[in-house]
Amino acid sequence: MNTQKPTLEQQVRAQKIASVYRHTWTLSISHPIAGALLVAHFWDVAHPLPLLLWFAAVMLVAVARVPLYCRYRKHENDIAQCRRWGYYFAAMSALQGTLYGVAWFAFVPAGDPFYLSVVCLWIMGLSACAVVGYAADPKTLLAFFIPVVVPGGILLVLDGSERMQILAAAILLYSVVILLASAPVYRSMVRSIELNMRLKELSEQDGLTGLANRRHFDETLQKELDRAARRNQPLSLLLLDIDHFKAYNDHYGHVAGDHCLRLVSDAIAGCARRSGELLARYGGEEFALLLPGSDKAELASAVERLQQAICECAIPHEGRNDGVEFVTASIGGTTVEDAYGGYPASPEHLIDNADTALYMAKNHGRNQYHFFCRRSGQLAGAEPCAIP
Repeated sequence: MNTQKPTLEQQVRAQKIASVYRHTWTLSISHPIAGALLVAHFWDVAHPLPLLLWFAAVMLVAVARVPLYCRYRKHENDIAQCRRWGYYFAAMSALQGTLYGVAWFAFVPAGDPFYLSVVCLWIMGLSACAVVGYAADPKTLLAFFIPVVVPGGILLVLDGSERMQILAAAILLYSVVILLASAPVYRSMVRSIELNMRLKELSEQDGLTGLANRRHFDETLQKELDRAARRNQPLSLLLLDIDHFKAYNDHYGHVAGDHCLRLVSDAIAGCARRSGELLARYGGEEFALLLPGSDKAELASAVERLQQAICECAIPHEGRNDGVEFVTASIGGTTVEDAYGGYPASPEHLIDNADTALYMAKNHGRNQYHFFCRRSGQLAGAEPCAIP
Protein backbone atom coordinates (compact mmCIF):
# COMPACT_ATOMS: atom_id res chain seq x y z
CA MET A 1 0.00 0.00 0.00
CA ASN A 2 1.49 3.35 -1.05
CA THR A 3 1.67 6.03 1.59
CA GLN A 4 2.42 9.53 0.40
CA LYS A 5 4.35 11.91 2.56
CA PRO A 6 1.97 14.39 4.24
CA THR A 7 1.86 17.79 2.57
CA LEU A 8 2.86 20.93 4.42
CA GLU A 9 -0.82 21.88 4.66
CA GLN A 10 -1.67 18.57 6.32
CA GLN A 11 1.23 18.89 8.74
CA VAL A 12 0.18 22.44 9.66
CA ARG A 13 -3.40 21.27 10.23
CA ALA A 14 -2.13 18.51 12.49
CA GLN A 15 -0.11 21.03 14.51
CA LYS A 16 -3.16 23.29 14.88
CA ILE A 17 -5.24 20.38 16.15
CA ALA A 18 -2.45 19.41 18.54
CA SER A 19 -2.39 23.00 19.82
CA VAL A 20 -6.03 22.97 20.93
CA TYR A 21 -5.77 19.47 22.39
CA ARG A 22 -2.91 20.67 24.59
CA HIS A 23 -5.48 22.77 26.48
CA THR A 24 -7.47 19.67 27.50
CA TRP A 25 -6.28 19.53 31.09
CA THR A 26 -6.76 23.27 31.58
CA LEU A 27 -10.30 23.05 30.21
CA SER A 28 -11.13 19.98 32.28
CA ILE A 29 -10.24 21.94 35.42
CA SER A 30 -11.33 25.48 34.55
CA HIS A 31 -14.86 24.74 33.33
CA PRO A 32 -15.94 22.91 36.50
CA ILE A 33 -14.57 25.85 38.52
CA ALA A 34 -16.41 28.33 36.29
CA GLY A 35 -19.56 26.22 36.50
CA ALA A 36 -19.37 26.10 40.30
CA LEU A 37 -19.03 29.91 40.43
CA LEU A 38 -22.01 30.32 38.12
CA VAL A 39 -24.12 27.95 40.25
CA ALA A 40 -23.14 29.83 43.41
CA HIS A 41 -24.02 33.14 41.75
CA PHE A 42 -27.51 32.05 40.70
CA TRP A 43 -28.25 29.83 43.70
CA ASP A 44 -30.57 32.38 45.34
CA VAL A 45 -32.57 33.19 42.21
CA ALA A 46 -32.92 29.80 40.50
CA HIS A 47 -34.27 26.41 41.56
CA PRO A 48 -31.43 24.28 43.02
CA LEU A 49 -32.29 21.08 41.11
CA PRO A 50 -31.88 22.54 37.57
CA LEU A 51 -28.70 24.26 38.74
CA LEU A 52 -27.24 21.02 40.04
CA LEU A 53 -28.27 19.11 36.90
CA TRP A 54 -26.66 21.83 34.78
CA PHE A 55 -23.48 21.63 36.84
CA ALA A 56 -23.45 17.84 36.49
CA ALA A 57 -23.63 18.28 32.71
CA VAL A 58 -20.69 20.72 32.84
CA MET A 59 -18.69 18.21 34.87
CA LEU A 60 -19.60 15.38 32.49
CA VAL A 61 -18.36 17.30 29.45
CA ALA A 62 -15.20 18.36 31.28
CA VAL A 63 -14.43 14.78 32.33
CA ALA A 64 -15.26 13.41 28.87
CA ARG A 65 -12.46 15.55 27.42
CA VAL A 66 -9.84 13.40 29.17
CA PRO A 67 -10.53 10.04 27.43
CA LEU A 68 -10.94 11.93 24.15
CA TYR A 69 -7.50 13.43 24.68
CA CYS A 70 -6.00 10.03 25.52
CA ARG A 71 -7.50 8.50 22.37
CA TYR A 72 -6.19 11.40 20.32
CA ARG A 73 -2.67 10.96 21.70
CA LYS A 74 -2.64 7.36 20.49
CA HIS A 75 -3.49 8.47 16.95
CA GLU A 76 -1.94 11.94 16.72
CA ASN A 77 0.78 10.71 14.34
CA ASP A 78 -1.85 9.61 11.84
CA ILE A 79 -1.93 12.94 10.04
CA ALA A 80 -4.51 11.74 7.53
CA GLN A 81 -7.05 11.45 10.38
CA CYS A 82 -6.24 14.70 12.19
CA ARG A 83 -9.20 16.54 10.62
CA ARG A 84 -11.57 14.02 12.23
CA TRP A 85 -10.00 14.54 15.65
CA GLY A 86 -10.35 18.28 15.14
CA TYR A 87 -14.09 17.86 14.58
CA TYR A 88 -14.38 15.81 17.77
CA PHE A 89 -12.73 18.56 19.79
CA ALA A 90 -14.87 21.25 18.14
CA ALA A 91 -18.03 19.26 18.90
CA MET A 92 -16.99 18.98 22.56
CA SER A 93 -16.34 22.73 22.67
CA ALA A 94 -19.71 23.45 21.05
CA LEU A 95 -21.41 21.32 23.70
CA GLN A 96 -19.54 23.19 26.43
CA GLY A 97 -20.54 26.57 24.97
CA THR A 98 -24.16 25.47 24.56
CA LEU A 99 -24.38 24.68 28.27
CA TYR A 100 -23.46 28.27 29.07
CA GLY A 101 -25.96 29.54 26.49
CA VAL A 102 -28.68 27.42 28.12
CA ALA A 103 -27.75 28.82 31.53
CA TRP A 104 -28.53 32.38 30.44
CA PHE A 105 -32.13 31.49 29.60
CA ALA A 106 -32.62 28.94 32.40
CA PHE A 107 -31.30 30.83 35.42
CA VAL A 108 -31.37 34.60 34.75
CA PRO A 109 -34.43 36.23 36.34
CA ALA A 110 -36.60 37.91 33.69
CA GLY A 111 -36.19 41.65 33.56
CA ASP A 112 -33.52 41.80 36.26
CA PRO A 113 -30.94 44.35 35.04
CA PHE A 114 -28.32 43.26 37.56
CA TYR A 115 -28.21 39.63 36.47
CA LEU A 116 -28.48 40.60 32.80
CA SER A 117 -25.41 42.78 33.28
CA VAL A 118 -23.66 39.86 34.97
CA VAL A 119 -24.41 37.73 31.89
CA CYS A 120 -22.57 40.33 29.80
CA LEU A 121 -19.52 39.97 32.02
CA TRP A 122 -19.65 36.17 31.77
CA ILE A 123 -19.92 36.38 27.97
CA MET A 124 -16.94 38.70 27.73
CA GLY A 125 -14.81 36.57 30.05
CA LEU A 126 -15.65 33.23 28.42
CA SER A 127 -15.23 34.50 24.87
CA ALA A 128 -11.89 36.14 25.69
CA CYS A 129 -10.62 32.88 27.19
CA ALA A 130 -11.82 31.04 24.08
CA VAL A 131 -9.69 33.27 21.86
CA VAL A 132 -6.62 32.52 23.96
CA GLY A 133 -7.16 28.76 23.93
CA TYR A 134 -8.71 28.18 20.50
CA ALA A 135 -7.05 30.79 18.26
CA ALA A 136 -5.10 28.06 16.45
CA ASP A 137 -8.32 26.42 15.18
CA PRO A 138 -11.07 28.83 14.01
CA LYS A 139 -13.79 26.18 13.81
CA THR A 140 -13.25 25.27 17.46
CA LEU A 141 -13.22 28.95 18.43
CA LEU A 142 -16.53 29.59 16.67
CA ALA A 143 -18.02 26.33 17.97
CA PHE A 144 -17.59 27.61 21.54
CA PHE A 145 -17.90 31.35 20.91
CA ILE A 146 -21.27 31.41 19.10
CA PRO A 147 -23.30 29.30 21.60
CA VAL A 148 -21.98 31.46 24.44
CA VAL A 149 -22.51 34.88 22.86
CA VAL A 150 -25.66 34.55 20.73
CA PRO A 151 -28.10 33.34 23.44
CA GLY A 152 -26.88 36.07 25.81
CA GLY A 153 -27.36 38.72 23.13
CA ILE A 154 -30.87 37.42 22.36
CA LEU A 155 -31.73 37.52 26.07
CA LEU A 156 -30.69 41.17 26.27
CA VAL A 157 -32.71 42.09 23.19
CA LEU A 158 -35.81 40.30 24.49
CA ASP A 159 -35.69 42.37 27.68
CA GLY A 160 -36.84 45.35 25.65
CA SER A 161 -35.38 48.07 27.87
CA GLU A 162 -33.19 50.75 26.37
CA ARG A 163 -30.32 49.90 28.69
CA MET A 164 -30.35 46.22 27.69
CA GLN A 165 -30.56 47.18 24.02
CA ILE A 166 -27.40 49.23 24.46
CA LEU A 167 -25.72 46.29 26.21
CA ALA A 168 -26.79 43.97 23.38
CA ALA A 169 -25.24 46.34 20.84
CA ALA A 170 -22.09 46.53 22.95
CA ILE A 171 -21.86 42.73 23.12
CA LEU A 172 -22.30 42.52 19.34
CA LEU A 173 -19.57 45.11 18.77
CA TYR A 174 -17.32 43.36 21.29
CA SER A 175 -17.82 40.03 19.57
CA VAL A 176 -16.92 41.45 16.16
CA VAL A 177 -13.84 43.19 17.54
CA ILE A 178 -12.53 40.15 19.42
CA LEU A 179 -13.05 37.86 16.41
CA LEU A 180 -11.23 40.34 14.17
CA ALA A 181 -8.45 40.55 16.75
CA SER A 182 -8.12 36.74 16.74
CA ALA A 183 -7.48 36.70 12.98
CA PRO A 184 -3.90 38.10 13.10
CA VAL A 185 -3.16 35.83 16.07
CA TYR A 186 -4.27 32.86 13.98
CA ARG A 187 -2.19 33.94 10.97
CA SER A 188 0.84 34.47 13.18
CA MET A 189 0.46 31.00 14.70
CA VAL A 190 0.11 29.39 11.26
CA ARG A 191 3.21 31.18 9.95
CA SER A 192 5.13 30.09 13.04
CA ILE A 193 4.03 26.47 12.57
CA GLU A 194 4.93 26.54 8.87
CA LEU A 195 8.35 28.01 9.62
CA ASN A 196 9.05 25.41 12.31
CA MET A 197 7.94 22.61 9.98
CA ARG A 198 10.22 23.84 7.21
CA LEU A 199 13.17 24.23 9.56
CA LYS A 200 12.54 20.74 10.97
CA GLU A 201 12.36 19.29 7.46
CA LEU A 202 15.61 20.98 6.47
CA SER A 203 17.35 19.72 9.60
CA GLU A 204 16.28 16.15 8.81
CA GLN A 205 16.96 16.21 5.07
CA ASP A 206 20.08 15.33 3.12
CA GLY A 207 21.01 18.32 1.00
CA LEU A 208 22.10 16.34 -2.08
CA THR A 209 19.44 13.64 -2.42
CA GLY A 210 16.48 15.10 -0.52
CA LEU A 211 16.17 11.88 1.50
CA ALA A 212 16.34 11.73 5.28
CA ASN A 213 19.82 12.41 6.59
CA ARG A 214 21.91 10.32 8.98
CA ARG A 215 20.82 12.30 12.02
CA HIS A 216 17.13 11.75 11.29
CA PHE A 217 17.79 8.07 10.57
CA ASP A 218 19.58 7.56 13.91
CA GLU A 219 16.76 9.24 15.84
CA THR A 220 14.09 7.25 14.03
CA LEU A 221 15.93 3.95 14.46
CA GLN A 222 16.00 4.36 18.24
CA LYS A 223 12.30 5.25 18.33
CA GLU A 224 11.34 2.31 16.14
CA LEU A 225 13.40 -0.10 18.23
CA ASP A 226 11.63 1.14 21.36
CA ARG A 227 8.26 0.76 19.64
CA ALA A 228 9.14 -2.75 18.42
CA ALA A 229 10.07 -3.69 21.98
CA ARG A 230 6.80 -2.35 23.40
CA ARG A 231 4.65 -4.09 20.79
CA ASN A 232 6.88 -7.14 20.32
CA GLN A 233 6.89 -6.63 16.56
CA PRO A 234 9.63 -7.27 14.00
CA LEU A 235 11.89 -4.53 12.73
CA SER A 236 14.03 -4.84 9.60
CA LEU A 237 16.91 -2.80 8.27
CA LEU A 238 18.54 -2.74 4.83
CA LEU A 239 21.86 -1.09 3.98
CA LEU A 240 22.49 -0.44 0.29
CA ASP A 241 25.89 0.45 -1.18
CA ILE A 242 26.45 1.48 -4.81
CA ASP A 243 28.99 -0.87 -6.36
CA HIS A 244 32.35 0.56 -7.48
CA PHE A 245 31.26 4.12 -6.79
CA LYS A 246 34.86 5.33 -6.36
CA ALA A 247 35.57 4.04 -9.84
CA TYR A 248 32.50 5.92 -11.06
CA ASN A 249 33.82 9.17 -9.58
CA ASP A 250 37.28 8.56 -11.00
CA HIS A 251 35.89 7.89 -14.46
CA TYR A 252 33.13 10.52 -14.72
CA GLY A 253 34.11 13.09 -12.09
CA HIS A 254 32.55 14.11 -8.79
CA VAL A 255 29.81 16.26 -10.35
CA ALA A 256 28.61 13.25 -12.31
CA GLY A 257 28.96 11.19 -9.13
CA ASP A 258 26.60 13.54 -7.32
CA HIS A 259 24.18 13.28 -10.22
CA CYS A 260 24.38 9.50 -10.01
CA LEU A 261 23.53 9.61 -6.30
CA ARG A 262 20.51 11.79 -7.04
CA LEU A 263 19.34 9.40 -9.78
CA VAL A 264 19.66 6.41 -7.46
CA SER A 265 17.92 8.19 -4.58
CA ASP A 266 15.05 9.24 -6.86
CA ALA A 267 14.73 5.67 -8.13
CA ILE A 268 14.58 4.03 -4.71
CA ALA A 269 12.54 6.78 -3.00
CA GLY A 270 9.31 4.92 -3.74
CA CYS A 271 10.56 1.75 -2.06
CA ALA A 272 9.46 3.08 1.34
CA ARG A 273 5.79 2.34 0.82
CA ARG A 274 4.16 2.05 4.22
CA SER A 275 3.69 4.57 6.96
CA GLY A 276 6.69 4.55 9.28
CA GLU A 277 9.17 3.23 6.70
CA LEU A 278 12.17 5.48 6.28
CA LEU A 279 14.68 5.74 3.44
CA ALA A 280 17.81 7.72 4.32
CA ARG A 281 21.19 8.55 2.92
CA TYR A 282 23.39 6.79 5.42
CA GLY A 283 26.66 8.26 4.20
CA GLY A 284 28.59 8.69 0.96
CA GLU A 285 27.16 6.23 -1.56
CA GLU A 286 25.34 4.22 1.11
CA PHE A 287 21.60 4.26 1.82
CA ALA A 288 19.49 2.78 4.62
CA LEU A 289 15.89 1.58 4.53
CA LEU A 290 14.16 1.08 7.87
CA LEU A 291 11.12 -1.22 7.77
CA PRO A 292 9.06 -1.30 11.00
CA GLY A 293 6.75 -4.29 11.30
CA SER A 294 8.45 -6.16 8.43
CA ASP A 295 9.62 -9.74 8.90
CA LYS A 296 12.22 -11.66 6.84
CA ALA A 297 9.76 -12.45 4.04
CA GLU A 298 8.81 -8.81 3.64
CA LEU A 299 12.49 -7.87 3.87
CA ALA A 300 13.20 -9.96 0.78
CA SER A 301 10.38 -8.22 -1.07
CA ALA A 302 11.84 -4.82 -0.17
CA VAL A 303 15.26 -5.91 -1.48
CA GLU A 304 13.75 -6.91 -4.79
CA ARG A 305 12.06 -3.52 -5.08
CA LEU A 306 15.35 -1.72 -4.43
CA GLN A 307 17.29 -3.79 -6.95
CA GLN A 308 14.57 -3.49 -9.56
CA ALA A 309 14.41 0.28 -9.16
CA ILE A 310 18.17 0.62 -9.67
CA CYS A 311 18.20 -1.75 -12.65
CA GLU A 312 15.42 0.23 -14.34
CA CYS A 313 17.55 3.38 -14.10
CA ALA A 314 20.18 1.73 -16.35
CA ILE A 315 22.83 4.28 -15.30
CA PRO A 316 25.96 3.64 -17.44
CA HIS A 317 29.13 2.75 -15.52
CA GLU A 318 32.10 2.35 -17.83
CA GLY A 319 34.60 2.74 -15.02
CA ARG A 320 34.12 -0.69 -13.43
CA ASN A 321 36.30 -3.63 -14.42
CA ASP A 322 34.00 -6.57 -13.69
CA GLY A 323 32.22 -6.65 -17.05
CA VAL A 324 29.00 -4.99 -15.83
CA GLU A 325 28.17 -1.83 -17.78
CA PHE A 326 25.59 -0.28 -15.46
CA VAL A 327 25.35 0.96 -11.89
CA THR A 328 24.34 -1.80 -9.47
CA ALA A 329 24.17 -2.08 -5.70
CA SER A 330 25.01 -4.54 -2.93
CA ILE A 331 22.53 -4.88 -0.06
CA GLY A 332 22.79 -6.27 3.44
CA GLY A 333 19.76 -6.82 5.65
CA THR A 334 18.82 -7.92 9.13
CA THR A 335 15.64 -8.38 11.14
CA VAL A 336 14.83 -8.13 14.84
CA GLU A 337 11.87 -10.43 15.48
CA ASP A 338 11.96 -10.61 19.27
CA ALA A 339 13.09 -7.33 20.81
CA TYR A 340 12.74 -8.79 24.30
CA GLY A 341 14.73 -11.94 23.61
CA GLY A 342 18.42 -12.66 23.19
CA TYR A 343 18.67 -11.06 19.76
CA PRO A 344 20.57 -7.76 19.98
CA ALA A 345 18.15 -4.88 19.76
CA SER A 346 20.32 -1.80 20.20
CA PRO A 347 20.82 0.55 17.22
CA GLU A 348 24.52 -0.25 17.16
CA HIS A 349 23.95 -4.02 17.01
CA LEU A 350 21.27 -3.72 14.35
CA ILE A 351 23.46 -1.53 12.13
CA ASP A 352 26.48 -3.74 12.72
CA ASN A 353 24.54 -6.85 11.69
CA ALA A 354 23.22 -5.21 8.52
CA ASP A 355 26.70 -3.89 7.75
CA THR A 356 28.16 -7.38 8.21
CA ALA A 357 25.64 -8.77 5.73
CA LEU A 358 26.46 -5.91 3.33
CA TYR A 359 30.16 -6.75 3.58
CA MET A 360 29.39 -10.38 2.73
CA ALA A 361 27.39 -9.28 -0.34
CA LYS A 362 30.27 -7.11 -1.54
CA ASN A 363 32.89 -9.75 -0.71
CA HIS A 364 31.04 -12.39 -2.74
CA GLY A 365 31.06 -10.40 -5.97
CA ARG A 366 28.69 -7.44 -5.37
CA ASN A 367 25.41 -6.89 -7.20
CA GLN A 368 23.66 -9.19 -4.71
CA TYR A 369 22.35 -9.21 -1.18
CA HIS A 370 22.84 -11.13 2.06
CA PHE A 371 20.69 -11.41 5.13
CA PHE A 372 22.12 -11.63 8.61
CA CYS A 373 20.72 -14.11 11.07
CA ARG A 374 22.25 -15.32 14.32
CA ARG A 375 23.01 -19.01 14.80
CA SER A 376 25.29 -19.74 17.69
CA GLY A 377 26.83 -16.33 17.32
CA GLN A 378 27.83 -16.92 13.69
CA LEU A 379 26.75 -15.34 10.44
CA ALA A 380 24.37 -17.77 8.78
CA GLY A 381 25.62 -19.28 5.58
CA ALA A 382 22.36 -18.92 3.70
CA GLU A 383 22.85 -18.72 -0.04
CA PRO A 384 22.86 -15.16 -1.34
CA CYS A 385 20.33 -14.23 -3.98
CA ALA A 386 22.24 -12.80 -6.93
CA ILE A 387 20.61 -10.12 -9.05
CA PRO A 388 21.69 -10.30 -12.71
